[in-house]
Amino acid sequence: MLDYAAYIAGLPKVLAAAEVLFRDADGRVLLVRTTYREDGRWTLPGGGVESDTGESPRRAARREVREELGIGTG
Repeated sequence: MLDYAAYIAGLPKVLAAAEVLFRDADGRVLLVRTTYREDGRWTLPGGGVESDTGESPRRAARREVREELGIGTG
């Protein structure tokens, strides 16, 4: 049986996400189509911050851009 208190204690203490807004010279916004959702929703590149590793939102945004777009961010 699931120990609810242990489950709650094991959850991250902070829930955070980071997204990146890319615009071109004409003001168009880059969106990505999700592959992990059934609805294939269009969204900004980004995702969850791995707070258990001490990841900052900036680092999370860079990691997510690398993962989703395959490009480095310097």
